[in-house]
Formats: sequence, structure tokens, C-alpha cells
Amino acid sequence: MSESGPATGLFASTDAGTVRVGIRSPRPPSEVWPALYEVDRVAQWFGTLDRPWRAGQASRVDFGDGDFFDIGTVAVVPGESITFDWSFLSIGTTARVRWQVIPATASAAGNDRIAGTEVLVEDRQPGRTPAEADELLSGWTDFFERLSRHLATGQRTRYDTRDDIDGSVTLTGHAPRLAEPDTIHRWLPIATDGFVPRWFFIVDEDGPRRFRVDAWQAEPDGVSFVVEVPEALRATEARIWLRRTDSDWHLSFRHAGWARLGLPDRQARVLRGRFTAAWVTALRDARELMGSA
Repeated sequence: MSESGPATGLFASTDAGTVRVGIRSPRPPSEVWPALYEVDRVAQWFGTLDRPWRAGQASRVDFGDGDFFDIGTVAVVPGESITFDWSFLSIGTTARVRWQVIPATASAAGNDRIAGTEVLVEDRQPGRTPAEADELLSGWTDFFERLSRHLATGQRTRYDTRDDIDGSVTLTGHAPRLAEPDTIHRWLPIATDGFVPRWFFIVDEDGPRRFRVDAWQAEPDGVSFVVEVPEALRATEARIWLRRTDSDWHLSFRHAGWARLGLPDRQARVLRGRFTAAWVTALRDARELMGSA
């Protein structure tokens, strides 16, 4: 188990793949609940919900830089909790999440009184590795620190552009060849110059565009390479790897450097969104390729 307890009143832990994070706010539950439930308030510290929380309803939370979660709301207890299932980029393994609002009490002269609120998140996913749990712990800690600042100030505290594009997909079948040179071009949008991979392609409603690939390096469990972005201060770095569990293969990727391009913010977010969509399509194609095989 890993734990933290900074002066902001935040506490966090992981246990057997379950991640828990909480904050303590001096505000009463009636003032805290809208920040979790109302669409306009959620957008101030978390992301943009395309629909209100309704049990049995599908929705999406979008972060404005290409990242999103598809959501299935399980239950809403007004003033107390929201339970939902969600999947990152619609390709990740589904996790069960519950947000809770709990009155904090204090005793004075023998009488209990409301002395603020605890806000808790519990995120459960079967088969989550300790490394994945620690990474998720960092993510929820960041989100709840933003929630804490929003509750304290009423200001917008959500992030603008995340540095990494990342994700994973579960595969069936014999997957190791997916990262080999004679197979990877069947699902990853790359082209060679006749000798080595040299271009990463994006084809979407904004039209086709290619980006130069360099430093292609085969690794024991995958590949790594650099993708150059025109007019950016530095290149982005991508890595693809495969991981075997008892019953499945997992194909993962991380494409880093999007918060350090030195481009105008809107241009960087739009470009990151296009690359995110290209990666999602690539992982879906890899999954379909293994299914057809």
C-alpha cells in the first residue's frame, strides 16, 4: 500500500488494485455536492460531461485535448454518491468508480456538529497491476487536488493539455508478432522509406498528414521511436509494448512531449487530439487483427 497526506487535506491509498483518494473540505456537503453533480461545475475541475449524471445513461467526459472516458452511470444517490463504470478512450478495461460526499463531524460541549466534508473516490478494476494502480493513484490525486482548489476558490482548476497520450487494449490470440516489422504496419499508421519506418500518418476529417519518424528502435517487448512535429521546439517520443498476463495479452502505448512543443496552446491541443484519435484507431485495428487471426 502507498499513502500520502499533504497539508491540503488529501489522503490516498492503493490496495490489491483498488485506488482510493480523498480530500477534506471545510465547506458543508450542500456546497460540495454540486461540484460533483452539476455539469457546469464538473467542467471547472475535471472534464466536460456531454450529459448529466443519470442512472442507466451512457455519457462521455472529455478533457479538451483528445483524452476522454466513456461512462455508464450505475447509480446516483442525491447529495451522497455517484457510481459509474468508465473506459479510457473507449478501448481500455472498464473500471468501477464511486464518488462519495461524507459529512465530517466534530464534537463541542458534548454535541456533534457538521465540520466540513470528506470527498472520496474509489476506483476498482480486476487484474490491475501494482504499477497501474500507482499510476492511477497519481492521476486521481491530481484530480482531487484540483477539486480541492476549486472548492476553496470557486475558480477553474482543470488542466489544459496533458503531456502524454497513452492507452492500452486487451488482446486475444498469440500477440507477440504485433510489434515485429512485418506485422506492425498492418495496424500502426506508419510507412517506410524502403528500409526503415519513416512516416507516421494521420487521416481524418481534417485531411491526411504525415510526420517524420526517427530513431526507430526494436525492444524486447515492443518498439520505440521519435515523431517530429513541424515548427515544434522538440520532437515527441513514442513507445509501444506488449505485456502478458495469465489469460491475455495487453498492447500499450505512450506518446510523450505534447505539453512541451512550444506551439500555441490551441494548435497543440488540436494536434494532440488528432494523434490521440489515430492511436485509438490503431489499437482497435490491432485488436481486430488479433481477433481475425
